[in-house]
Amino acid sequence: MKNMTIYLLGILSAFLFFYGFFPISTRSNNINNIPPSKINNVSLKQHYFYNQSTFKKTVLIVIDALRLDFVDTKYMPLTTNLLQENGCSNEIKVEIPTVTLPRIKALTVGNIPQFIDLVLNLASTESLSDSIIHSAYENGKNIVFYGDDTWLKLFPNKFSRHEGVSSFFVRDFTEVDLNVTRNVHAELKNDDWDIMILHYLGLDHIGHVYGPFSSLVPTKLNEMDNIIHTVFEKLSSKGEEVLLMVTGDHGMKDSGGHGGSTYSETHVPLVIVGHHCENTFLSQSDIPVNLAVLMGVKIPSSSIGKVHRKLLQTNEDKYLYDLYYNSIILQQKESCCHDLFDEASSHYIKYLNNNTDSISTLKAIELYEKFLEKINDNLANGSIKQKLSSLFIALSVLLNVIVIIYSQILSKQNKKYLLFQKIVMLAIIVVQFNIPEHLLVFSVMISILIIILFSNIYFLIPFNFHLTFSYLNFFIFISILHPLTFISSSYVEEEHQYWYFFNTLFIFFNCVTFSKMKSKYDILTTVVCLAMFRFLRRMNSTGDKWAMYPDLSGWLLKDENYFYYQLLFLVGLVSVLVAQYVLLLPKRPWFIHFISIATLCLIFIYKQRETSVTLGRIVWFLVFVQLIMTYNSSKIIPWILIATLLLKPYNVILVPYCVLCSLYFSKHLSSTQDMVLYHTILANMLYFTQGHSNSLASVDVSVGYIGLSEYQPIFVIAQVLCHIQTFPVLCHLLIFNNKHIKQGEVWNVLFCNKLYVYLVTCIVTFLFRHHLFIWSVFAPKLFIEFVHILFLCIEYLLVQICAMAHISIGLNNFLYRTKIVFFKKPTVY
Repeated sequence: MKNMTIYLLGILSAFLFFYGFFPISTRSNNINNIPPSKINNVSLKQHYFYNQSTFKKTVLIVIDALRLDFVDTKYMPLTTNLLQENGCSNEIKVEIPTVTLPRIKALTVGNIPQFIDLVLNLASTESLSDSIIHSAYENGKNIVFYGDDTWLKLFPNKFSRHEGVSSFFVRDFTEVDLNVTRNVHAELKNDDWDIMILHYLGLDHIGHVYGPFSSLVPTKLNEMDNIIHTVFEKLSSKGEEVLLMVTGDHGMKDSGGHGGSTYSETHVPLVIVGHHCENTFLSQSDIPVNLAVLMGVKIPSSSIGKVHRKLLQTNEDKYLYDLYYNSIILQQKESCCHDLFDEASSHYIKYLNNNTDSISTLKAIELYEKFLEKINDNLANGSIKQKLSSLFIALSVLLNVIVIIYSQILSKQNKKYLLFQKIVMLAIIVVQFNIPEHLLVFSVMISILIIILFSNIYFLIPFNFHLTFSYLNFFIFISILHPLTFISSSYVEEEHQYWYFFNTLFIFFNCVTFSKMKSKYDILTTVVCLAMFRFLRRMNSTGDKWAMYPDLSGWLLKDENYFYYQLLFLVGLVSVLVAQYVLLLPKRPWFIHFISIATLCLIFIYKQRETSVTLGRIVWFLVFVQLIMTYNSSKIIPWILIATLLLKPYNVILVPYCVLCSLYFSKHLSSTQDMVLYHTILANMLYFTQGHSNSLASVDVSVGYIGLSEYQPIFVIAQVLCHIQTFPVLCHLLIFNNKHIKQGEVWNVLFCNKLYVYLVTCIVTFLFRHHLFIWSVFAPKLFIEFVHILFLCIEYLLVQICAMAHISIGLNNFLYRTKIVFFKKPTVY
C-alpha cells in the first residue's frame, strides 16, 4: 500500500497524455447552412435550383461490414443487373476507426468523427444535433427506420416508425436481419413515408465470428441481394421515381473483425440505383452532402464533404449553384483559400449576368472544385487540436514516476523526502487538467518537473552497473529494447515477431545449457516447450502483413475438420484440468476439484452453440463460487476457468502451455525480478499467440455477451477486457503463486515496465504525430498500451482490496476468539 501514491501518479500522467493527445473537435457549430438566395446582390433562383426532390421515395440500406469486393456478379447478381440498367457503383474511402458509431456519424453528418468514438462504440451514445436526418426531418419528410438501434440513440424522435435491433449479439446471424426484413415488407405497402433507412447486421456478425471467407458469407450476401432487388422493383413498379442507395458503414478485415486500417476495412461500395450517374471515388464524409443535394434538403452545417458532379449528373446551372452552396458552408469553417473562392465567385457572377459566357462557367466550376478540394483537405487534417502542454507535462511526470519506482526496486526502501515531490507532481497534474493552456503557467510547471527529475536521477539512481551475462540482464535487455523498436511502424504492426523470437531464443538457450549439464529431464521439457510453441504460433495469423494467410484456426473452423476442432478443444480442457490439479495440489478439498470439473464440462457444452444465456450464467455462477471459496488464497483457479470460458475453443490449449512454462522455468529463476520479467515476456508472447495484434480489429467483441440476454455496457466491456488481458493476468497470478517472491517488489517491477513501455510509446507517437500512419498504427498502439496500464491498475486495486478483506476477516476471528478466552467462566473443581 505504501507505493499506491506513486502508482496513482503514474496512471494519472498516463491519462493526461491520453487526454491531451487524442482528437478533440475544435470546430464551431454556428454555421449558416441555409441555401443561398443571392451572391453579391445578384439573385439566385433558390427555389428553382433547390426545390423538393425529384425522387418520391429515397431508400438508404446500410449493410454492416459490406466490403468493396462483396458487390459483384458472383455474390450479388441481381444488384449488379440493376446497376447496369440505371445506376452506378462507387468506391468509398472510410476513415479510421472503422467501427459502427463513428461511421454512422460520418454517413449522416459528413465530418470526420474522433478516434475516441471507438470507446463510445461499446458504451452509451449521445444524440446528434445536426445531420442529414435533421435536415430531412425539418423539411417535413417522413422517415422510417429499421435496424441497428444505434440510430435510435443518435436520432431520437426523428423517425415516424421504427424498430431497433441490438448490434451486440454477434452470434445472431439470421433473426437480427429477419426482424428488419419483416418490417420492410410491411412498409412497401405503405405510401406515407418519404425516406426509409435500413441497417442490416448479420454480415458483420458472421465476420466477427468466422471471418469474410466463411461459407455463411455468400448465403448472407445472396439474402441482401434479394432484399435490394425486391425493394427497388416493388417501389418502381408504382411508377414513382425511386432513389436507392446501398453502402457499408465499414469493411471487414481478411482475418475477420474490423476497427483497423487495412484496405478491406477502409474501402466500401456505394451502390446507387434509380439515378443515372457515373462510377467515381469519394470519401464517406461526402455522402451526406450529395444525398442532401439529391433530396433537395439543407446540407448539414457540420459537414466537411464536397459535391461530386459524376454522382449528381445535373446541368451546369444547377451544379454551379450546388458548388457555391457547398463552398459558402465550408469557407465559414476555414480561413484558407479565400482567394480561390472569391475568384470562382466572380466568374459565377459573370455567368449569371451573361448566361452565354461559357468560359466563365467552366472557369467558375474549375475554381470552385479546386477550392472545395483544398479546403476539404485542410478541414480533414485540422479537425483536431492536441493540447501540447498536457503532453509535455504528462511525459515529465511519467519519467519522474519511472525513476522513483526504479530507485525503489534497487534500494528496496521508501524515501520519505519523496512525499513532497509526489504532492507537487499531483498538484501540477490537477492544475493541467483544469486550466486552459497558458505559456507562463506551463513554463513554471515544466521547470519544476525538470528540476525534480534531475534531482531524482542524481540522488536515487546509482551508476555502478556491472555488465555480466545472467537471466536478469537478458530480460532487462529485452524489456528496454522492446518499445524502442516502435520507432519503426512495421515493428508496431508486427510486434508479435519480437516476442516470438525472444521466447524461442530463451527456450533454446536453456536447452543448450541443460545439454551441457546432461540433464535429460530438463532437455526433454525444453524441447517439448519449443515444439509446442512452434505448433501454437501457427494457431492464429496476426500482425498486418501476414494476417490474411491461412492458419490452423481457419483450418479447424472448416466443416470437414470439425472432428479435429473438437478433439483439440477436449485436449485443451483435459490439460486445463491437469494444470489446475497441479496448481491446487491434491491436499485441497475434493469439492473444489469437483466444481472445477463441473465448470469445465459446462463450458464444453456451452461452446457447442454459445447461444444459451442460462448456461453462460451458470458457468459464471460457478466461477464466483470458486472465488468465494478461495477468498483467503490465490485466485488463479477461478481466473483459469474465466479464461477457458472466454477463449476460443482452439485457444484453450494456450492456458496449460502458460502454466507449464511458468512452473518449469520458474525453478531456474532465482530472484523476484527474474520471475516478473520472464512472466512479462511469456504474457506478451501468449497475448499475440491468442490472435491479438496492435490493430483494434483484432479485439473479439463476441466474448462480451456470454450470459447476457440484453445489452449491458458494463458487463460487455468487462468481459471483452478480461479476454484481452487473459494471459497478462494469468502470468501475474502465477508469479504470486510462488511463495518466495516479494509482492511489493513484484508490483514495482510490473508498473516500472508498463510505464516505461507507455512512456516510449508516447514519445514515439508524439514525434510521429504528423506521420502518414499516425491514426492507423501509432494511435491504436498508444490506446492499447493505455488499456494495459489501466487494467494493471485495476488488478493492483483488487489485490489490495482482497488483502484488506482477508486482514479484516482475520482480525475479526482473532477478536472473537479473544473475547471467548477473556469472558469464559472459570471451571470449578
